[in-house]
Amino acid sequence: MKNKFAVLVVALLVSMAAASLCPAIAQDNSSSNPAAIGSQVRSMVELGSVYTNIYDITITVLETVRGNAAMERLKAASPDNKAPAEGFEYVLAHVKFEFKGRYVSDTLPFDLGIAPLQWVALEGGDLTEYERVSVTVPQPPLKGMIKPGQTVDGWVAFAVKQKDSKPVMVFDPDTGGATGRGKTLFFKLY
Repeated sequence: MKNKFAVLVVALLVSMAAASLCPAIAQDNSSSNPAAIGSQVRSMVELGSVYTNIYDITITVLETVRGNAAMERLKAASPDNKAPAEGFEYVLAHVKFEFKGRYVSDTLPFDLGIAPLQWVALEGGDLTEYERVSVTVPQPPLKGMIKPGQTVDGWVAFAVKQKDSKPVMVFDPDTGGATGRGKTLFFKLY
């Protein structure tokens, strides 16, 4: 009896330790608690118009580049990229997007958009949405169709106020090129 109890306690402790190593769950993610750079945020999206299928997603902002360094990378990507408006600077975010079906029958692709319209930047203070910018980002851009089981990474670009020290990036699966529904997720761009 004592051996069974000891095994149960050890199993419980191991499962608690394993749970603490899991990536951040989206329920802890909000505009007041955006995910830090390098943190994995897990969530889900529902796809389908008649019968919906639920797909698991994991999003990680791998790195951000801001100011002059961002402008240099944009100029290297395309000499046609113009400087941002007065008082603004570019922020580039390198994002990893993982997409998994829950069942073998989950085969619908997810559209990240021709331009990633689900990705927007918000001002850090009052969460006002910044205007979208049209620039050629470094390769690879984060766009296109992703199939279940695939992982893609790519760049997105924003223009933010130079004085904004804490801009936030938002992923909203309900907008843009997406056909899905799901929770809006927030990420630090600083």
